[in-house]
Amino acid sequence: MIDLEDIAARLEDDERLMLKYRVQVKSGEESEWVVRCDPLLDVAEDRGILFVRRDGEPVYVMLDEAIEVLPASD
Repeated sequence: MIDLEDIAARLEDDERLMLKYRVQVKSGEESEWVVRCDPLLDVAEDRGILFVRRDGEPVYVMLDEAIEVLPASD
């Protein structure tokens, strides 16, 4: 389980992190789950939401969609 309090503290310490998560992608009438990995921007601990940057835009990810938090590779 991802500890949002720990992640928030790491972000507060300016640690650069990536979030690996799953998202449902729809194409026409079909949909499939894909795994993505994007820079982690922030967390809302009280709501169980993580925010990533995808294609230059902030996107929210629900905690149950998150797979793991990784250090950003420079």
